[in-house]
Order: sequence, then structure tokens, then C-alpha cells
Amino acid sequence: MTAEQRQNLQAFRDYIKKILDPTYILSYMSSWLEDEEVQYIQAEKNNKGPMEAASLFLQYLLKLQSEGWFQAFLDALYHAGYCGLCEAIESWDFQKIEKLEEHRLLLRRLEPEFKATVDPNDILSELSECLINQECEEIRQIRDTKGRMAGAEKMAECLIRSDKENWPKVLQLALEKDNSKFSELWIVDKGFKRAESKADEDDGAEASSIQIFIQEEPECQNLSQNPGPPSEASSNNLHSPLKPRNYQLELALPAKKGKNTIICAPTGCGKTFVSLLICEHHLKKFPCGQKGKVVFFANQIPVYEQQATVFSRYFERLGYNIASISGATSDSVSVQHIIEDNDIIILTPQILVNNLNNGAIPSLSVFTLMIFDECHNTSKNHPYNQIMFRYLDHKLGESRDPLPQVVGLTASVGVGDAKTAEEAMQHICKLCAALDASVIATVRDNVAELEQVVYKPQKISRKVASRTSNTFKCIISQLMKETEKLAKDVSEELGKLFQIQNREFGTQKYEQWIVGVHKACSVFQMADKEEESRVCKALFLYTSHLRKYNDALIISEDAQMTDALNYLKAFFHDVREAAFDETERELTRRFEEKLEELEKVSRDPSNELPKLRDLYLVLQEEYHLKPETKTILFVKTRALVDALKKWIEENPALSFLKPGILTGRGRTNRATGMTLPAQKCVLEAFRASGDNNILIATSVADEGIDIAECNLVILYEYVGNVIKMIQTRGRGRARDSKCFLLTSSADVIEKEKANMIKEKKKK
Repeated sequence: MTAEQRQNLQAFRDYIKKILDPTYILSYMSSWLEDEEVQYIQAEKNNKGPMEAASLFLQYLLKLQSEGWFQAFLDALYHAGYCGLCEAIESWDFQKIEKLEEHRLLLRRLEPEFKATVDPNDILSELSECLINQECEEIRQIRDTKGRMAGAEKMAECLIRSDKENWPKVLQLALEKDNSKFSELWIVDKGFKRAESKADEDDGAEASSIQIFIQEEPECQNLSQNPGPPSEASSNNLHSPLKPRNYQLELALPAKKGKNTIICAPTGCGKTFVSLLICEHHLKKFPCGQKGKVVFFANQIPVYEQQATVFSRYFERLGYNIASISGATSDSVSVQHIIEDNDIIILTPQILVNNLNNGAIPSLSVFTLMIFDECHNTSKNHPYNQIMFRYLDHKLGESRDPLPQVVGLTASVGVGDAKTAEEAMQHICKLCAALDASVIATVRDNVAELEQVVYKPQKISRKVASRTSNTFKCIISQLMKETEKLAKDVSEELGKLFQIQNREFGTQKYEQWIVGVHKACSVFQMADKEEESRVCKALFLYTSHLRKYNDALIISEDAQMTDALNYLKAFFHDVREAAFDETERELTRRFEEKLEELEKVSRDPSNELPKLRDLYLVLQEEYHLKPETKTILFVKTRALVDALKKWIEENPALSFLKPGILTGRGRTNRATGMTLPAQKCVLEAFRASGDNNILIATSVADEGIDIAECNLVILYEYVGNVIKMIQTRGRGRARDSKCFLLTSSADVIEKEKANMIKEKKKK
């Protein structure tokens, strides 16, 4: 080693200490270090952490005089997986590592929220390329032995020390692929646009727009005139040409004439088949020597997979090439080549947005027809709207390249916040303008035929009683006030956020306020960066506890108090298993001081929730009248899904019910989502006779799920905008079906009435 190399190693030691865990390379350096030195380094890591261990390791390293140790050090770094650090030392250029500093600071700042919302098991496979193999094993082991929060804490520590220049972007993509709530805070590329998460209008609603469309048989039944049973119709129709109904031909007509069209028709009427008719007509109209190219956009992976199957089965027999690309496959294929080589491409819209932004796809002119499923989402920063911005820029610009025809599919165009027919019309016109649509195709001439296929359930709103007093809420609210005060005192400037009024505990509005605090922390800056990091980390920690308390209050309002308390006990157990710092120790102490009182209150029979009694009576009555009833019970949050399933299973008088659950694939701060195979399994069990006869679902089932035999829909404190109402009511598809709204709020009933009025305005 030259004197210059030794001097450089000394000069850049601070960079090395931030990244290197020397215990991962000791086995490669054993011939250069004394056994006693190796033991000291390992002890230093155990007692003080990897940075102090790295400092001691470098101290021993710089004392070496034998030739060859510097190259041995570089080889050890490379073989252990420290490729970025090895490259930086070889060239004495640490610019790439320096650029990571802002992301390290951000992750340190966000660490409490990272621990509260991320399950390392869900994203570790995506992040493994950015971590040392031993780190991956340690994260798994800690997650399995100490719990999710401890595992997430270890993952954050490893990422902060990562020398891979792409780890911030890889983390972002992994979070977005996993639909993690943390992705809203982890924004590393200002040019990387994605859909805005939409807060539900109703308090306590799950912030999820995930859709499920796993229903080939009923869909095919809807597409066909075959009067036979669904199974017979589906087996015949999947492999033979389908005969459209008259109302489907009516819906397809404007688009067949080449007009940009929004097709608005009820859930379950076979809009997918209408899109097949339009697509087939479009591809066949081109003269010899010319070819059309169709792209079908599906918002979510389940919908995307279903449509890829439907389009493949229909068009492959006609000799067309069909391909599908989602976020899970886009990194391993050339999107440009897939589009060039196929006639029909099924895409999740963000894929096209990304490839337009990076120039891989030059313009929308490569397509001749674009079909947008659930097109009412074309607003704000949604990928649909980003695509249509490109379209309109092209149309209004100087380019002479032809633009594709646009077709949108929806169960309802919605009316926004309109209170009059004129305002409703303005909202609809905005959607038409966004999609450059000149026609809204609805069924007018074949209404009777449509009504034979799509049955509107009877709608019943029932006001139910709530608790007259709520000691549980009083205790939790007091804990929240104390936690807010502690958070407010952390920073005078950010403490102003806690002076905002109208953030009632136990509501979705309070959750939205927490999101606002997190966003403010993400951009907060101070001259003293260490103090800045301390302030923001403390606020994220306090608000993660406030969020859990808020969740517990939401659960206690609509389920048993014991479920809410168990939710909090599980959270504090995870907190104890992770790094238990002074602040967390104090917050845990405050909770445990109240635990005995909370246990007593939650077990008190007088605190039983009256609205659960009303739900029990509805279920008893409906299943007594019709034992073969199939029910979808909609609730606001995933935590409530689990709580109500437990309530049904523990109630002997409801032993005739066999509940299944259906929640979104995304992960939030509240719970882990379901995988796609699990969702499919649940839906199949619900369809099968004798298996689950009640499905407890969140908003995941609002759009796209198509279960023809469901004859009872119960909205348990669950109401949203007019689109949600029309689609949810559309779940009850069997004849003589009913839809109950059970709520303790007169305002909710009024809101539902307003939705019904808006639905009439839409017509």
C-alpha cells in the first residue's frame, strides 16, 4: 500500500464508517488480523454498534505494514457485497455515496413511520439486491423472532448503511408495488408521478381503491343470450363465439362508428364484452397492409389479470397477438418491443406513463384505440389523467400524427359534489373533456332487456342505536391528548400543526390530519440538520402512536371494545420488541397505567355495542326467511373485518354463518393485505355452495367484483360517494335481493339519500 492510499483511507474513513459493518468481512480478513482484534471488533459492534466497530476495524487496518493487505481489503468488500464502497475506494471517488446522504437523512426522519407501516417480509425480496446477504438473513430472523416492527427497524438500519446508489429508487418501487402507505412519504424522484391517493369522503373509510374482477363465469353468462345455468353457459361460451344482447350492441354502436365514447352501464351488464365487440370491429376495419393496435388499461392487478385472460381467450382464436404488462413484469421485458409485436396490449396505466416519460414510447400515436376501464378515475394526478394530458397536448399541438380513438367504461360517471342538475352536468362535462369524449353511451332503447339481466336490490336504511356512554373512548382520548401535548412541545414551528381544530378523535379526518403532519415533517428544514432529524423523528414517533389510538377508537365504535383493546396491546407488544427508546418507554408506561381500567371497561356487559345487536337481528331474520342467502357485509376498515369475523364466530346464535373475508392487496398502517391467490380462493369459496355464506369486505369489493348469486348486501356504517353507492348496490345481483344500510348517524342516512338523488340526476 502506498503512502497516498493510506492517507486517502484515513481521509475518507467517515464515509466508510457510515456504510461498513466490519463483522461481515472479518472472515475474509482473518489472515490479516489477530484473533484478539477480531473479538474486539465483534464486541464493539455488540456494545456500541457497527459504526464504532468500523472505526476500530480501520484503526487496526491502518496499523498493518505487510504488503497486500489493501488489495485484500478491497477483495473482502467485493466478495461480501459492498460493491459500491469497493468502487469508491478504488477510484477514491465518493460522489455516488455522498448523493445518498439526503435519502439516509430522510429515512432516519421517517423511521418511526417506516416501523409502524412496513412489514419487511413484504418487500425484502425486492430490496435484496441493495442489501448484504447476511443483512437479509438477519432481517428475516429478527422479523420471525421479535416481530414486524423490530424487523422493519433492522431493515431501515441496513438501508441507511447501503452503498448501492439505486436503493432509494428500489425502495420506492417496492413500496408502490406493495401498495404500502409509506410510499406516500418516500418520494425520491420528483419527476416520478403516480396516482394521488384518494381519501374517502366518509369518516373511517378505508383508503383503498383496489378492485377485484375475478369472475369469468358470471361475466360470460352476462355476455351470452344462453338461458342455461351459469356453469353451462360459461363452459360453452369461453371457447365459442359469443352472441351479444341488444343492449350491448346499443352501447357499442357510437364507438363502432369511431367516436370517442364513455360507455356508462350498470355493474354486471357485460361492459367487458362490449369492449371486446368494439375492439374486434376496430381491428377488422383496417384495409389490407394496415394494422390497428389496441391498448386496454386496467387500474389494478386483479382486474388486469382477469382482462388479460378474457381478451386472450376471445382474440387468439381470431389470430390476433395479445400481451399483458404490469409493474411486476415491466422490469424484465421491453415494453417498447411488446407494444410493437402485438395487436392488443393489456396494461396497468402507470406502465405507459413511465415509458412515455422516459421516451421508450415516443407518443400515443403508436396506438389506434385506447380503452380505459373504470374511466371515472380520470381526474387529478391519476395515471389515466396523465395519459390524457399527453393526448390533449398532442391534439392541440402542431403534430400531424394520428391520435387513437378513446373509449371509457364505467358503472357511473358520478356527479362530484353537485347539488343541482346544472352542477351535475358540469361535472359530467369535465369527465367528457378529460377523455375527449363526444358521446356518453347508455341503454335507452333496450332498457327492459337490461333490467332482465341486472337486478336492482331493494334499498333499506336503518338507524341503529349507539352507546349512551363510552368510558373506553374517554380513556383513549385522554391518552391521545397527552401524546399530542408531548408532540407539540418537540418543535415550536411544527407544534403549530397541533393547534388545528376539528380533528375529532376516532375519525378518518383525524387520520388525514396525521398524514398532513407527516407531509409537513417530510419538507421541514432547519440549519442544524441533526436537530432537524431529531425533531421529525420524534414527531413521526408520536403520530404513529396517535394513529394506533385513532384506529382503536374506530374499531370500538363499530365492534367490541375487546377487539379495540387487543389491537392496542398487539401494537405495544411490537413496540417493546423493537428498539425501546426513552420516548417509546414513556408512551408505553402511560398506556400500561390505564391498561387495567381499559380491561375492566371492555369486559363490562353494559358496554355491549347496540348496533351489533341490530346487525345480529338483520342476519337472523334474513337467513330465517331464506337459509340459502349469500351476503356481502361491507365495513370501513380492515381491522373491522377481522373484528366482525371474530364476533360472528364467537356468537353461538350465528353458527349458521360461515364467514370469509376479502380485503385489499395493499398494506396500510392498520393491517397486512391479502395476496391475489388468497382473494381468488375466498371468492371461489363464497361462490361454492356449502362454503362461506357471508363475505366481510372492505372497499376492495366496491368495483369489479361480480357475484351473481349474492342476494343480501349490508353496509355497516359504510357510505361514500354516488359511484361507490351504485357499484356497491350492484353487488346484490340475485332476484329479490336487498341492500341494508345500518348506521347510528342520521347524517349518514341523509348522505345516502343525497347519493340516490345524485344517481337520478346522472340519468
